[in-house]
Amino acid sequence: MNRLATALLLILLAVPALAAKPQPGDVLPDQVVKAQLQPGESAYLGLPEGAKSFRLSQIKAEALLVEVFSMYCPRCQAEAPAVNRVFERLKASPQGQKLKFVALGAGNSAFEVDFFRKKYQAAMPMIPDADYVLHKTFMNVGTPSYFVLRPLPGGKGLKVLYFHEGQFENEQTFFDEVLRAAAQR
Repeated sequence: MNRLATALLLILLAVPALAAKPQPGDVLPDQVVKAQLQPGESAYLGLPEGAKSFRLSQIKAEALLVEVFSMYCPRCQAEAPAVNRVFERLKASPQGQKLKFVALGAGNSAFEVDFFRKKYQAAMPMIPDADYVLHKTFMNVGTPSYFVLRPLPGGKGLKVLYFHEGQFENEQTFFDEVLRAAAQR
């Protein structure tokens, strides 16, 4: 086989792997998060105040809503007000005590995450991921993306209950889908 044909075959074989998206039932690794949380975020997440690292499974919740965003993503910027409202509604709902929300800044430094937080008045805990370490754990999804995850016992990973990539079309529908997914056993 000539080199061009071999190269094309390798590309065609790689494309499906690159296009793989998280599916309900998938288990993601429970990576260590190295981040200094803002005042009050540790209490909301049930983590020790001042902790410089933790695992998502250590968050005191039955389920987690994780948003993967980027400060540079225009869709993330446009959707920020709706995401803020979803966060406030979750906190106020009875189910919100069992479901915690964190946002992951893919490729964003602490400075960039803080800039986004201030500009869009985001109140949910936000974690910088400048080196894309956590983003790789989340299968290199596009931004924005949303996961509902259930921590598995014994730190065996995070089970995907729900995944949505891109902006959500309807805030109420998204809110209802998140609550329905978080209620799964």
